[in-house]
Amino acid sequence: MKKRLITCLLGAVLATVANASWADINDVRANLNKLHLPDGFQIDVYAEVPGARQMALGTNGNVYVGTRGSHVYAVVDKNKDHKADQVVSILDDLKVGNGVAMVDGHLYVAEQHRITRYAAPDFDLTLPFKAMREVVYEQLPDKAHHGWRYLAVGPDNKLYVTIGAPCNICDPTGHEASIIRMNTDGSRVETFAKGVRNSVGMDFQPDTQTLFFTDNGVDLLGPDIPHDELNAAPKAGLHFGFPYFAGGDTRDPNWKNKTPPAEVTKPVAEFQAHSANLGFKFYTGKQFPAEYQGNAVIAQHGSWNRKVPVGYQLVRVTFDAQHQVKETKPFIDGWLTADGEVWGRPTDVLQLADGSLLVSDDYNGVIYRVSYTGKAGASGVNANTANTLSGFAMPESVFASPDGTLYVSEIGEFGKAGDGKITRIAADGTRTTLAEGLNDPKGLDLFNGQLYVADNDRVVRIDASNGKQTVVAAASAFPQKPVFLNDIEIDGLGNVYVSDSGDDNGKGAGIFKLTPEGKVTQVLKANAGIKRPNGLLMDGPNRLLVADFGTGKLFSVQLGGSKPVVTLLNQGFGGADGLIRDAYGMLYVSDWAGGNVWQLSDPKATPQRIIQGYQSAADISLSADGKSLLIPDMKAGLLYRLPIH
Repeated sequence: MKKRLITCLLGAVLATVANASWADINDVRANLNKLHLPDGFQIDVYAEVPGARQMALGTNGNVYVGTRGSHVYAVVDKNKDHKADQVVSILDDLKVGNGVAMVDGHLYVAEQHRITRYAAPDFDLTLPFKAMREVVYEQLPDKAHHGWRYLAVGPDNKLYVTIGAPCNICDPTGHEASIIRMNTDGSRVETFAKGVRNSVGMDFQPDTQTLFFTDNGVDLLGPDIPHDELNAAPKAGLHFGFPYFAGGDTRDPNWKNKTPPAEVTKPVAEFQAHSANLGFKFYTGKQFPAEYQGNAVIAQHGSWNRKVPVGYQLVRVTFDAQHQVKETKPFIDGWLTADGEVWGRPTDVLQLADGSLLVSDDYNGVIYRVSYTGKAGASGVNANTANTLSGFAMPESVFASPDGTLYVSEIGEFGKAGDGKITRIAADGTRTTLAEGLNDPKGLDLFNGQLYVADNDRVVRIDASNGKQTVVAAASAFPQKPVFLNDIEIDGLGNVYVSDSGDDNGKGAGIFKLTPEGKVTQVLKANAGIKRPNGLLMDGPNRLLVADFGTGKLFSVQLGGSKPVVTLLNQGFGGADGLIRDAYGMLYVSDWAGGNVWQLSDPKATPQRIIQGYQSAADISLSADGKSLLIPDMKAGLLYRLPIH
């Protein structure tokens, strides 16, 4: 009855990485709930890629990732389930291998000092790419300041390369502070745009084919000047102001009386100073809603030298019918928290064939995938955004019947006999008491219209229609004296399994089975390796998943043989409490001690923390329609209905 249909909240994440990850991936996943997304969008971790910067898409779906170090990586999604299966380091001897682009099956890499080409990476990632290297251009200014290049392929099939100024502000020489373009063999090099201080993002607008590029303003002039820019270059030869303009209309004191060598082309959009606008893409996919068509999604890397940090988000730029900028607004934010803490830095944006977006984060060493499901509340949710019911006296467990009625066990005063009850909440919100006079009622399950309750040291059956109570297993019926009966799970034959968490040290712990005929046996004893059994979930014939409240571990227990077979599956769930699974196999585990809820694609998968901040997330369940996760916050006296579908 607990296995209601819902769609998964966050996709499972699998990434096999050739090198150590940049940040603890579990910390990154745990932080995803801090992000704020528009309704219907969700964000997952697609892959772990140390120092991930610019990305390029291969013809077979491989994603090639540059870094500001010596590596370029290939990210492989072999089974096309939108989760990386493998990350391969294909180059490791580069000098700031930031820029990557794919042209006619060849991978181009822009280093600090040159542009190189590598044949057929989509064909075979085990090829000796270093030995196959072709240098197509080696006259880039070899200077470290702003020395990370960005590559784009134009509608003319030429390579466009950004070349930053080798300074904060100075008089550039040669190709410095410009965007150049060339044929893919390195011939016919020309300066396409001048006066570009530090562009780390380029793309061509659909329909107009105009080159747009980001540009970052001069530092050290103040916290709010100069603005960062989005520029448009419909033709070659335009000048965009640097160093005569520091950004936007701001002029550096040392340059304000100097005259630019050509008319200055003003930015088409300006952003908060020091927000560091880097890679971006015009959205041309079909997955997002229609209003996103033709929008630019820009990665703001965030400030590095501002007392109050800014940026650390994805920004959406919309355009009018004449293809002119209409407005700029946040798309996804939350890598910078409300209290000023930074936990991620978006760097580049890439559109996949299915219309989802990848976003690289060089701070965490990961790539995220942003997708649209049309399901509100798909990610970035917490206790403050969930529907909330209050007024409960230590709610421990909740169960939703098929007609939408909720049953909530309320302990009352812990350890006090007779003040516990079961509250019934009708689909219209009407709240009544179904049963009272219980002791410390906890786990609930429903079978054939009868509600079974773990009530301290006994199991009580309550008729869901009229509240009639029957003690089906008194304390004396158990093979050993019950200490702390906790959760209940019922199999398809009507056998009731009850966990006993024992005392604080696990003494007296075990799992009992109550048959429909009323016979009670102990199927797991305290010496079986599970310290304090709590949450129970059927996982096949005679097999239970068991959450260990004492160790935060997740076990599988195979019953039916001469003795149970206990297998450790996972760990790290704090005070592991409730277990629930949806029809797609996604498993949810609540952490009573830490106030968290975790999600796993299977019991052995890396846990994804999707909820945090509750006082005590107890025995979780699903709503009858499968659209919400139901979470009792026991200490807070609240019941949260968290929309997930």
